[in-house]
Amino acid sequence: MELRTLKYLLSLFKNGSFTAAARANYITQPAISIQLKNLQKELGIKLYEIRKKRVVFTEAGKIVLDYAEKFAGLETQMLEHVRDMRGLKRGKLLLGTIDAASIYILPEVFSNFKELYPGVEINLEIASTVPLLKNLEKGGLDIVCGTLPLDLSEEYEIYSIYREPIVFIAPKGHPLAGSSDLNCSQLSLYPFILFHQESVTRRIVEETLLKKGVSVKVSMAIDSQEAIKRLVASGLGISALPLKTVEEDIGNGDLETFNVKGVSLEREIGLVLPVKRYLPITLRAFLEVVRQVLDVNLPDEYCLNGR
Repeated sequence: MELRTLKYLLSLFKNGSFTAAARANYITQPAISIQLKNLQKELGIKLYEIRKKRVVFTEAGKIVLDYAEKFAGLETQMLEHVRDMRGLKRGKLLLGTIDAASIYILPEVFSNFKELYPGVEINLEIASTVPLLKNLEKGGLDIVCGTLPLDLSEEYEIYSIYREPIVFIAPKGHPLAGSSDLNCSQLSLYPFILFHQESVTRRIVEETLLKKGVSVKVSMAIDSQEAIKRLVASGLGISALPLKTVEEDIGNGDLETFNVKGVSLEREIGLVLPVKRYLPITLRAFLEVVRQVLDVNLPDEYCLNGR
């Protein structure tokens, strides 16, 4: 059995046809068909069937695919180790981050990192925390910068890098705007515009208010904080967002804040590291810059100078 044959099987699964798999591997369609037929003969079991011109994997095929992915992952790790030996003249860092962190927490880190390692490319994926974590788990990202708290397995470690208050916002002239001692129960009278349900920031808001006996009425759920601000400014509802993201809008009069008696909201932003996985040198170099720029207490073994 050859590793490349298992790669062909993975490619067949991902691309959905022999023609597409062959194209992805720069070989002919008959060649990939022969290789995979030989693999089935060697294993003595059918791995896939063709049904109405569709490739459908059997239960045995799914098991072999699982191992093929593991072999491919090991090969990737091997190549990363070898690449590490060549230094940091080239490379790639796959970073997933929430938009707020990319705007006002990480820019100085990016700038310093680029100055030190101009040949290393930073690929950013900007999304909410939960989708980023799913991609990290699949191996599509090296590290995630997301909103805390998170309940993760021991395969991951979390390091806080930033704390910020969350404030209630309303459009200019709204009955709640500018109030300093609102009763919490008054919030149930107005529609909220919040992040989607899987959002950690939304969970912080809802759980805090629920402890006060208030179940908020969410009229719109949106991923973009910019969209939330615009919709609130248009008078379509109230919301709660991190202070840093709304300071400019408050300053120019588009939005106003209000305080609720006995309610204090705060969120934490942190790094999620897959510590049971090999940490490539590009990631350890990035963590060293994070440690220096943001003064984060990261373990030596995860940073470049600690290797």
